[in-house]
Amino acid sequence: MKTKSLLSISAIEWIQDELKLKYDQEFLEEFLSASNLDISPKYLDFFAPVIKYLADRPSPEYKYDQSRSTPETVIKRALLMLKNGDVEGKRIVILGDDDGVSIALAYLQCAKEIFVIDIDSRILKLIDDFSAHYQLNDILHTQLWDIRTSFPKKWRQKYDVFETDPPYTVSGFKLFLNQAINLMNFKYGASGYISFGAKTPQKTWVCQQHLLSSGFSINEFIQEFNRYHGATLLGNTSDMYIVSSVPQKIRLIETKEFESSIYKFDEEKTKGLPSIGYQIIAEFYGVKSAFLNDIKRLKALLKIGIIESGLSLEEIFTKEYSPYGLSLIAILIESHCHIHTWPEHNYLSLDLFVCEHAEKAEHLFMYLLQNINPIDYHKFQFFRGKPPLNS
Repeated sequence: MKTKSLLSISAIEWIQDELKLKYDQEFLEEFLSASNLDISPKYLDFFAPVIKYLADRPSPEYKYDQSRSTPETVIKRALLMLKNGDVEGKRIVILGDDDGVSIALAYLQCAKEIFVIDIDSRILKLIDDFSAHYQLNDILHTQLWDIRTSFPKKWRQKYDVFETDPPYTVSGFKLFLNQAINLMNFKYGASGYISFGAKTPQKTWVCQQHLLSSGFSINEFIQEFNRYHGATLLGNTSDMYIVSSVPQKIRLIETKEFESSIYKFDEEKTKGLPSIGYQIIAEFYGVKSAFLNDIKRLKALLKIGIIESGLSLEEIFTKEYSPYGLSLIAILIESHCHIHTWPEHNYLSLDLFVCEHAEKAEHLFMYLLQNINPIDYHKFQFFRGKPPLNS
């Protein structure tokens, strides 16, 4: 704001409070002048509280392809988004944030909203602790969620900017991009920041083609923008895609199109083989004990979830244990759903088996997850009845 000196104090306050425009070019001057986007001590000092919290990030969970970017990389991502006008007054969604970018963005205190979706409750706790400590709860929100499952309608078409560091597989790249598309409000255009490891020319072409066919243009591609601790498979670096939407070209894609593995940890050995059913086994942690001992409430919740999922309920059997604990067994035409609770441990066990209707099983699982609302959960899914791999 070169004309800032011509504005009254009340006008400047209105611009900062209502439009969330807080930073002029002088703040970014050293960042803009760095040809390789290095971080000067000026920004390290400014983000010192963020760096302190990043030091407490939990250890990587390798089954989710997690690796920790350096604090300097986290700050660079936040400054890059700020430089491009994608923080001030924007609604930002972050799909997977094991790096902690949301903390740096929230510390700038100029976004309208920052929404973090992640499968790892440890990361969300760190973000929530930072938010509470610096009183950023009105800006920074988190949600425990498996990005491989569909998002609720209330999240969709709401955000202006997305940021993600997806699993380093082509299917992971596609899935995270498509999920981001479902959350974007394209009325005035949308922007995205994708950190992704270097691939062969063929795989890079596939990813870039998917971006273009989905309705995005690649504004900038910065090689080795990100640096990581211990990501030896990536050479400790990854590239940065900066993209923007071409509204008339945007194509929404539901997650059901993506059945292949997105993590290198997974295998596709059984893809294409026949199956007779789909089973979900899940563990819910940190559920309120009173809820886990309320047989009427759990039975009603299970019944509604079965009906809304399009499954056919035969009967629900219940058993109350002394001094506490419950079992509910729902017999379905399609198979069964078992729930067992341990109120003294704030723990619930779920076993759901459905013949031929995996999407209905997923719908029931997500309904129970949202309404039981555990602090954390583990989910395992299987296609049952597949022949042995050596048959």
